[in-house]
Parts: sequence; C-alpha cells; structure tokens
Amino acid sequence: MKLLCKLECSNRLTETNTLLLKVDESSLREWLKTRLSDERFHHSLGAQQKAAELAVRYKLSPEQIESAKTAGLLHDCAKLLSPEELLTYCQSHHMTIPQEEIASPQTMHPFVGAEMVRRELGIYDNEILDAIRYHTTGRAGMSDVEKVVYIADKIEENTRNPLYTQKINALIHAPQNNPLDTVILYILNSTITFLIEKGQIIHPRTIEARNDFIRLSKQRHEPRPQQP
Repeated sequence: MKLLCKLECSNRLTETNTLLLKVDESSLREWLKTRLSDERFHHSLGAQQKAAELAVRYKLSPEQIESAKTAGLLHDCAKLLSPEELLTYCQSHHMTIPQEEIASPQTMHPFVGAEMVRRELGIYDNEILDAIRYHTTGRAGMSDVEKVVYIADKIEENTRNPLYTQKINALIHAPQNNPLDTVILYILNSTITFLIEKGQIIHPRTIEARNDFIRLSKQRHEPRPQQP
C-alpha cells in the first residue's frame, strides 16, 4: 500500500537551485528551536558546526559550505513528529510514502523536514533540501553537500557517543587524507553491521548507497576503509 504522495527523486522541486527567500541564521535557529527538544536542538547546532568543518576541510565551494551549514542546522526539524503525525503531514501535503518508509518510520522525518523547510522558510535550494532528505539513509549518487551533512549528523560532538566520533575523526584526519567517500563508506558499513546485529530493517537506500560507494571505490582502485 502507498499513501498519496511522492517522496523519492521525483519529489525534487522544479524550482532553480536558489534560495528564493533569504533568512538570517538567528531566524532559522528561532524557527527550529520551537520544533525540537533542547537535546535535539543541541544536536542540530553540533551538526551545523561539523558540517561547516567538513565542508572546509574537503574544499567545497563557498556556496556549498553555506548550503552544508544550513542543511546541517535544519536536518532534524521534523524529528520529534510521531509516525502518525508524519503520515498525516504527507497526506495533507499530497506527498507519497513508499512501503519501505512505512516499515521504517524514522526514515520519514527527513522528507517531511525538507518539505517544511521549503514551505515554511521559503528555501528552494535543492542542494540543501536533498541533504536534509537523505541525511538518515544516504543514497546512491550523493552530492558532496549531502555527504558532508550525512557524516556531520553521525559524528557531531554535542550529543554523539565520543568513542564513535573519535573513530570517524581519526579516519578523517588520517595522514593519507582519506576522501569523503572513504569516510562515508566506513559509516555505512558500520551502520549496516549495527542494524544486522540488532535485527533491524535496513533501508534499501542505505544498501544502494553502500553499493554505489563500493563501485566508485573499485573504479578508483582505492583500498577498503579500515578500522581507525
């Protein structure tokens, strides 16, 4: 069964990749704070900071750095909505949810969040919206901004387990200067391993993302990411 809406790539907007409405950061934070718990808001601030650090380290353009910061801040704006509220939002805004999202409700909030950001903040930059949409599962063909936000969400230092963040940071700051793809592949592998051990559902997009990064790594003849 599918609800009446469309959440995948076809949900991408037809507007040009621009911010149609300039909103200053203090306004973004004020808007966000009303939608999150203190802990989740603290996480969002950490993700914004980490996204900015990664974007600079991996030499993204100034525009991409700003997009990564904005997406890092706003990525969890719908996180505290219940599965029922997420479904209701999708129905009322004529979105569609594939069966795999219904089976794994935690993967719905990024899509609802991106739609909230578009509608309520007037942000139409697809680079920002896609980074929000895919920050939980990843996907094949991720942009550099999507990669940075995906990693930042997992390793921000305000709320994440320091033992885990230290491992990823060691990989990022290794002498061989591991590329973004090596870091994200390591995170995907560890995430999939964790979900298997917990007997949880693995979203198809996560598997597709891992397979895509494996293919790209083999094409570039890169070594597999090792335990830091």
